Amino acid sequence: MSVWLTALKLVPWDDVLKQTPKLVRQARGLFRKEQAKPTAGQALSPDAIDLRDPHAVAALAKALHQRVAALEQEQRDTAALMASLAEQQEMVVQTLGALRARAKLLTAACGVLTVAVIGLLAWVSRH
Repeated sequence: MSVWLTALKLVPWDDVLKQTPKLVRQARGLFRKEQAKPTAGQALSPDAIDLRDPHAVAALAKALHQRVAALEQEQRDTAALMASLAEQQEMVVQTLGALRARAKLLTAACGVLTVAVIGLLAWVSRH
């Protein structure tokens, strides 16, 4: 049980709690953008317009340009969110590394104490 308490104490909870609302807002924003996207039936399609009409082609090109710009922005937003998640994961990995090192130290200390207790019991049984 004390190992879990030690693990919980090592986590930088202030940083985690400060970053969590930001990450949740970003994730919700990306989710809302995804939900607001037009379905395949609503999107402009080259098959749905007369390609001989220059105005229709210009409208399609403009719509496609806007869609590419929106996708690029979503990609930047996703990259920022992934960077934030990676930073938090790095903190967790560092904490786990510290816990692993402490667990090895604790195991070694238990081994030394076991040998000492066995030695002490042997000494007491002789005297």
